[in-house]
Amino acid sequence: MIRSADENQASVPSRSVPHSSATISGNQTAYVNDAYYADRPPDGPFEIVDNNQFSVFHVASQYPFVMSPRLIVSMVVFVCGLAGTGEARILFSGEKKLNNLVSELLEVSSISESSKPFTFARPSNGWIFISSNSKGNGTARVILDKSDTVILHDAEGGSEAMRYVIKGDHTIQVECKGRISVEKLAVKAIPELIHCGLGFNPQIKSYGLYDMEFLKQDILPNVTTLIVPNGINLSEPVIGDWHRQGKRFVAEVGINSQGKTAEDHFNYWSGFYDKTPFLDGIIIDEFIVNRPVSEWAELTPERRALMEQERQQYEVCGEAIKRMRADDRYKNKMLYAYVGGSGKKLNQEIIGTNFIRTVVDCGYRVALERYLHEMSSEQGSKDALQTFVDGIADWEAKEPGVKKQMVIAFGLFSMPPGGINKQPNVDYHVWMDQQMNVVANHPVMSGMGGLEWWTSLLADEETVRFVGKLYRHYAIDGKTEMLIKDPLFLTHIHNADFEKGTEGWTLHSAEEGTIAVKSFPRYGRIEGRFMGLGRPADPEHIGDTFLWMRRSEKGPNTFSQTIKNLERGRLYSMKMFSCEYNDLANPKARKLEEAAKFTGSVALEGVDVDTKRSFTEMYSSAPEPKIPVWITYHWKVFRAKGTTAKLTVSDWQNEKEPVAPFGQEQTFNFLEIQPYRE
Repeated sequence: MIRSADENQASVPSRSVPHSSATISGNQTAYVNDAYYADRPPDGPFEIVDNNQFSVFHVASQYPFVMSPRLIVSMVVFVCGLAGTGEARILFSGEKKLNNLVSELLEVSSISESSKPFTFARPSNGWIFISSNSKGNGTARVILDKSDTVILHDAEGGSEAMRYVIKGDHTIQVECKGRISVEKLAVKAIPELIHCGLGFNPQIKSYGLYDMEFLKQDILPNVTTLIVPNGINLSEPVIGDWHRQGKRFVAEVGINSQGKTAEDHFNYWSGFYDKTPFLDGIIIDEFIVNRPVSEWAELTPERRALMEQERQQYEVCGEAIKRMRADDRYKNKMLYAYVGGSGKKLNQEIIGTNFIRTVVDCGYRVALERYLHEMSSEQGSKDALQTFVDGIADWEAKEPGVKKQMVIAFGLFSMPPGGINKQPNVDYHVWMDQQMNVVANHPVMSGMGGLEWWTSLLADEETVRFVGKLYRHYAIDGKTEMLIKDPLFLTHIHNADFEKGTEGWTLHSAEEGTIAVKSFPRYGRIEGRFMGLGRPADPEHIGDTFLWMRRSEKGPNTFSQTIKNLERGRLYSMKMFSCEYNDLANPKARKLEEAAKFTGSVALEGVDVDTKRSFTEMYSSAPEPKIPVWITYHWKVFRAKGTTAKLTVSDWQNEKEPVAPFGQEQTFNFLEIQPYRE
């Protein structure tokens, strides 16, 4: 990896327009329906509203559209076939923005005979989403550009397809056989939708495999591109089926640490295509844009020399990327460059003014990492989103046109051993929703090329599936409102990290001195609560406090609290971290089988626990401390029977049958109750 010199930049386990009417040719005007945006301010900072919770952004975006002359001349066309029986209606043809990510290009209804081609235009190279609904008996083929059968109907119902097309005009037509009709045919322009990925199974193994079977319901229908490990072996049926859908496999690769010349890097990157011919692209991990060095380090002669060395490395990598584009063997392959680091804006003091431009001029993609961790207040959350928007504006100002070829890589990593789901009183899915809502609505974000959430390796199964729902809502359906109506801040448990002592908790100690609130420096970081991918100490010390209990022969120590504000019949998840305290105070290297296991019980009363989806699993802390600590991750899924329930944690497994070892000291925090979204 090319790292700036050096801001203590570490990683999670490595990844091997103003309002106007639209002008139409012939000086005709199509009026824009701006009802939703009528109260939006002209520009600048956004505001999130919806009673007392984050929801929709006040933005300046006015979504104009351009109609083609075909629609102005006539909204009805007659296609080939018998007069009166083959009538089809063009409901829309042109470009109508639904949000920043999605535009309608064509909509046709009542196609009951084989049709002449309908023409639509995509304003730039990119992806289209085709949907059709059929009625009756027979077969109906939807054909793109005369030869590509993208949808085949052999029964009533709806079907969808995605394809990558070049800028300009394209045709789509329907061939009907039998007494079947296509009631609606629609084409939309959508961004590239990337899932990371296939072959990146969770580090918490109890969640199961994230294979094609797992992905098929929520992820595969809603993405264009799957990121895979560079050495993955896939069966021919899997490869063939994905490619028949017009979709891509992209391998995650690194930077050759031994590479000195453009030839070295070219050979390294192109070599992945030789080893894995079915690949449609590579995504390079990673290039770095940090804050200006003067903000965090002294500019000594040694550091200046290192900075110059890194600048030269970027020049060499840029030349290698040009060679990749110039080589006919890889003309149909896509290259994505991950860009990470602490820089919220495009600081070019090391990466230079040529590298990003080279990626863009080659028609490749900048995959800009924007890992927004949960914040402890509503204002902090708004500020973080505004900083995100300001950063994108800066990138576009310095590299005009970069947004069209930019993939925003958000942070999916939300569980141990490293995630940015660091606040137990924040609903991480609402936070994800807010980030997507900004991209869909804020005018600065208009024209974004693609979206990604990195990485399923560090995400629970529910959160992985939730990405597909976000993609469908914002990037396929083109919605502008929030997907989730829940508040950002959770109110089910109070004082979940014991940062306010024992407030809100009921404690029962077996004897004096067996329960206390304690803290340990950087314990939240040790648990895997990250602030992005760097290693700075958390200024709020989130997660450094916990409840400590020492097991007693005289009886169990317990702590409990009433869970509030539940919805009867709704599913929820419960998370908790526990740890052997002596592993923190007196670290010693241990294998899993040697580690002290959690001793005790976690009881939920007044709910129905889903035992098939509930588990405990130990994980080893990374990347700190130097001697890893074994931590137990508790996960339960339950359905509420009423508006309240009771949570009780004990350090005895069974009150009537105590089990050694007595004297064992354990820590507990991150008691999170959050809606579980099926």
